[in-house]
Amino acid sequence: MAKRRITKAQMTIICERIADGISLTRICNEDSELPSWRTVLRHVQEDEDAYTAYRTARSLQCEVMRDQIIDLVEAPLPADPKLAMAEVQRRRLEADHKDKHIRQMQPLGLRDKAEDSKQASGTITLSWGNADVQASG
Repeated sequence: MAKRRITKAQMTIICERIADGISLTRICNEDSELPSWRTVLRHVQEDEDAYTAYRTARSLQCEVMRDQIIDLVEAPLPADPKLAMAEVQRRRLEADHKDKHIRQMQPLGLRDKAEDSKQASGTITLSWGNADVQASG
């Protein structure tokens, strides 16, 4: 059985949908015109351009997830106190899961560049009584 090739047009469609916040497995399972998610991941491993496009799409997906967390937190709660408490717990679980996913997928920020995450160094001076203590980083 010959390897199924992924066209640039298919990869573009997949990356656009990932950036919209849809999971790779759902994208591939729901569209018979696209290859399986396993084939997509193999392609991403083997092709540098596909890898770059995929990483960019995943980084953008994290931005969508951040907005989803904000929408989730700001949505009104049910009037019934018991239902409201249950909804708060469900939202907390969902928000925590998405936040963890974002931190794993986007550890270097939106641009995915190490130089963007470097912290500025400086000096802090603490004064207490007649003594000064300085710390540099």
